[in-house]
Amino acid sequence: VDVTRDLPQMVYAEHDGGAYITAGVLIAPHPVTGAYNASWNRCQLAESDKLRVRMMPPQHLGRYHAEAEERGQNLPCAIVIGAPPGLMFSAASKVPYEADELEVAGAWQGKPLRVVRCKTIPVDVPADAEIVIEGEVIAGVREDEGPFGEFTDGYVPVMKNHVFRVTAITRRRDAMYHAILAGGTEDLNLVGVPIQAEIYKKVTNFVPKIRDIATPGYVFGCVISIDKQNDDQARNAMLAALGGYSWTKVVVVVDKDVDPFNAADVLWAIQTRCTPETGIYVVPRIPSYTREDVREVHRGKVGIDATAPISMKDLFERRRFPGETEIRLEDYISARASN
Repeated sequence: VDVTRDLPQMVYAEHDGGAYITAGVLIAPHPVTGAYNASWNRCQLAESDKLRVRMMPPQHLGRYHAEAEERGQNLPCAIVIGAPPGLMFSAASKVPYEADELEVAGAWQGKPLRVVRCKTIPVDVPADAEIVIEGEVIAGVREDEGPFGEFTDGYVPVMKNHVFRVTAITRRRDAMYHAILAGGTEDLNLVGVPIQAEIYKKVTNFVPKIRDIATPGYVFGCVISIDKQNDDQARNAMLAALGGYSWTKVVVVVDKDVDPFNAADVLWAIQTRCTPETGIYVVPRIPSYTREDVREVHRGKVGIDATAPISMKDLFERRRFPGETEIRLEDYISARASN
């Protein structure tokens, strides 16, 4: 086994501390219950049979390892590259600590996940994976890992992190190597979709008519489009979202005629419908992103009500062009193709 020979050596940012695996879903059974955790963790290729992995508590995988470490045990673990989409979303989802995330993956895809047992460790992995790196996270060992250009478009500094000892690499005959650019669209969508689902569950307890939720930019914020029935609902949606997911730092609430996925549309709503004196709410000192070295920057949250007052609804009707809703792009594409 030699990960420096058998895997692509991909460096993503100019100051990265070496080659990294960025699209590996780490799968490990709980040392007592056997319930499976699945998570995204960056893995630095260190030596032929060694990786360095970021997996600190309170992340569930870090807690699994801490419990194994207390027993003097290594944690069996597999790194799945080219995982099924259901597992990719499960690994990014916020679920109870006791949940089995292979079962959650089955829920995401609407059918049970097909699994096989690893060759060298007692861990089940997806049968449809492209590449599987088998091994164990060593108890009582930490080594320098980093720096790494992460999803916030900055660098994580060198820090002491866990060591993964590789015992085997299995793959499909025609395996494709999956890589993700941290902070790219694929990365942010994988993180953003489960966050949207979590916020939706929280907000619907207070505002029944939600049109859509977007997590634009770097997933520390969200935009909620609602069919507002009274003027309290925008504030209720905002506060529910700010408290509904720890990373959420900025929330903008817009009316149903605003596309939350269109940044220009959202900025238009803020500039034309928000009343700064009464429509901007600041919640001081509440933490959001808790990375140790930047924690102080991520204290406090803000909500922006960019909805029109119910009493002035007619004054804020959006301008539309005649026949706008009747335009079908398919008509023009088919006509062009036939010519």
